[in-house]
Amino acid sequence: MKLVGYIRVSSESQADNTSLSEQRRRIAAYCEAFGHELVQVFQEVGSGKNAEHRPQFQVALELVRTQADGIIALKLDRIARNTRDVLALVEDTLQPHNKALVLLDLQVDTSTPTGRMILTVMAAVATLERDVINERTQGGRKAKAEQGGYAYGAPKLGQRAVAKALVVDAAETAVIALMKKHRRSGKSFSAIAAWLNVQNIPTKRGKIWHHTTVKNALAASV
Repeated sequence: MKLVGYIRVSSESQADNTSLSEQRRRIAAYCEAFGHELVQVFQEVGSGKNAEHRPQFQVALELVRTQADGIIALKLDRIARNTRDVLALVEDTLQPHNKALVLLDLQVDTSTPTGRMILTVMAAVATLERDVINERTQGGRKAKAEQGGYAYGAPKLGQRAVAKALVVDAAETAVIALMKKHRRSGKSFSAIAAWLNVQNIPTKRGKIWHHTTVKNALAASV
């Protein structure tokens, strides 16, 4: 077969990444061992969980459509992150044009019925594992939050995170006190925002104040 190689490393985590050069080497070695022609190798750096956000992957697929018999990658997660995406690629894009997906880590070649079955099962297992991990993580965060601890999210105005715990931010608390004082005097949220901007007092994120940010900050401080 004529195969187009695709290699990728993500920017979000290097723990499970195999270097681009190593991916390229192993793909080339596989093609040589099984007598496949490696037409071209495309590489990408970045998370790109969705295939449509990976331009080099799209170019690789176009080359597969016009000049090759399939696309080859080292691992399933170099191609897609979930069952739906990888099966959609095979069933909607590759299979209708008699193109194959070859994944070295699973020893899958979707040009065969057995390869397609293995891919479906393994992709489903991978998705299940990720869902279980996410559920456990969210459960732990929820439990911590229910106990009054800081679990996740941006601390509100007047608080900051220190060693995974929320503590009072004195400077921001003083800003809240000023806003409440102006509000009690009858000033509108817009007027308070304008006053804060004139005083060069930034929002928690270092931006200028608007009536909505003043209103939300005061509501959250109750």
